[in-house]
Amino acid sequence: MIATLFILAPSPYTLQDDYKLYGVEVSECGKTQRMYKSYKIVHDESNIMFSNIKKNVEYINRYRQIAKVMTKHGLGYFVEQMGLSELLPRFRRDELTKKKRKQSLAVTYRLVLEELGPTFIKLGQILSTRPDIISKEYVEEFSKLQDQVSPIPYEEIEKVIVQELKSPVDEVFSEIDTEAISSASIGQVHRAVLNSGEVVALKVQKPNIRRTIEIDIEIMRTLARRMSGLVAQRSPYEPEEIVDEFAKTIRKELDYMLESAHARKFYHIFEDDDEVRIPRIYTSITTRRLLAMEYIDGVNIKELLKEGYTKEQRKKVARVGAQAMLKMIFDHGFFHGDPHHSNVFVTKNDVVTFLDFGIIGRLSKRSKEHLTDLLIAIVRKDASQVTSTVVAMSETKDIDTQELTWDIDDLLERYYGKPLDEINIGNYIQDLMTVAKRYGIKVPSNYALLGKTLIMIEGIGRQLDPEFNTVEHTRPYVERMVRERMSPLSTIRDWYERLSESSKMVVDIPSKLDRVMADIAKGDFKVGIERSTMDEMTHSFEKTVNRLSFSIVIAGMVLASSMLFMANLGPELYGLPIFGWVGFMISFMLGIWLIGAIIRGGKL
Repeated sequence: MIATLFILAPSPYTLQDDYKLYGVEVSECGKTQRMYKSYKIVHDESNIMFSNIKKNVEYINRYRQIAKVMTKHGLGYFVEQMGLSELLPRFRRDELTKKKRKQSLAVTYRLVLEELGPTFIKLGQILSTRPDIISKEYVEEFSKLQDQVSPIPYEEIEKVIVQELKSPVDEVFSEIDTEAISSASIGQVHRAVLNSGEVVALKVQKPNIRRTIEIDIEIMRTLARRMSGLVAQRSPYEPEEIVDEFAKTIRKELDYMLESAHARKFYHIFEDDDEVRIPRIYTSITTRRLLAMEYIDGVNIKELLKEGYTKEQRKKVARVGAQAMLKMIFDHGFFHGDPHHSNVFVTKNDVVTFLDFGIIGRLSKRSKEHLTDLLIAIVRKDASQVTSTVVAMSETKDIDTQELTWDIDDLLERYYGKPLDEINIGNYIQDLMTVAKRYGIKVPSNYALLGKTLIMIEGIGRQLDPEFNTVEHTRPYVERMVRERMSPLSTIRDWYERLSESSKMVVDIPSKLDRVMADIAKGDFKVGIERSTMDEMTHSFEKTVNRLSFSIVIAGMVLASSMLFMANLGPELYGLPIFGWVGFMISFMLGIWLIGAIIRGGKL
């Protein structure tokens, strides 16, 4: 989230360049209230305070660290706008406006995220899958973020193992290597041997990491609230909404029980496959902070790219890995969401093994149908059908479908004349999400993750085999999906489902009406009206009242003129009183003006 806030942050140096990357407009903002006094943090209306001194110190120190890192990388304007400058030493405050950034904004933000640690690195990695939130330049730069850090001492890891198992280590393990096999921001992996003799890989969550992440999430939420008042953005996502979505994702990664459930599901998918392997999970010694899995002796993709491996081996791994991922996506709708180099291993027998199931994607039956509809529409060059499908996929109301159709028509020109088996689905999805972003359309995150995953498959595949073509491997699945979607049976099934939904709606009508009537009887019935709608109604009502009043005045003048004619008072013209003539003339002109106003308003 902090990366998104950086991108949104007002810059006194290069506003136009900074903002056009994200597509935002800077709004007027009031005087920024500073953070100081008795370890209390106050952000204008937010009035955020921390309840005890220990917690205050933790949060203030983290805010101070964020302010220092941003200032160091030339983002002092953000520090000032957020009211963080009071946390810096006086000699540092001079750097706020003097320190200039040396790289592009995207590179600067990536460096800041790397330096701020695990929560921010995870945020950048998640944002790199969302071209509907940040622009392409940032997506590409954040994709470079690596979640690899130095391991912590084994003594600290052993304490976590004992806490989770609630027993001494030697009661379960005959041996645990004190040197970590790998280390990431949230946890690290050690090779161990059970008392039964089985070799396992122990993934242990680092102590206090949950607390660190929760503090960072709270800080992100505070800054998000502050940013909401500073920037008028065209993105469909509010800053706080992005924080909430990120918080859900990273909290899932902190739960190793959830990861073990994912791994077990993948294990059953590939248990009869001789070319793909998923490590077996030892559920009896797996907890929320400890994950025990079968130890896989092999090399990751990075090592496979080095010398010592034949061209044929690499080509086989590219083929098997791609087919395994596509099987997850299109056959099961449940796929590995982060298949990067370190999460794919190859054994001595060239068996491809997937590791780390913290991030997974899901593709429902309805999502597959939407994806198929998009592919059919693109081949037919039917921009209207693409628009209808995008709207059906989205979570946004009030979309300007005409403008969207024109932009999609321009997008389809890139694919014009290409047969179905030459369309790269990953690039197609990301292109569509970029267009959707311009119209404030919220697209479910599973589509973004799918697009990113397909692009990662192609990237790794081409590193292993320069002749690798994702489209060739995707073709059988796409053709099958299109056949199924176009079949009479599929049409009948769709009609049946719609009829069932309609029947359910009809059955629910009496109970819903009963609830509405009960609310009316209690006086609890409320109607929500948007401010803009209320203003339009008020304006229309005022115009109607004005015209009615004007009509009454004209009618009164006509009546008064008639009475003057009958009274025969004053000088005459053509045998009738002049005052009556004047009254009729004024009434006539006002009547003509009123009729013209009504006609111009389209109400006649």
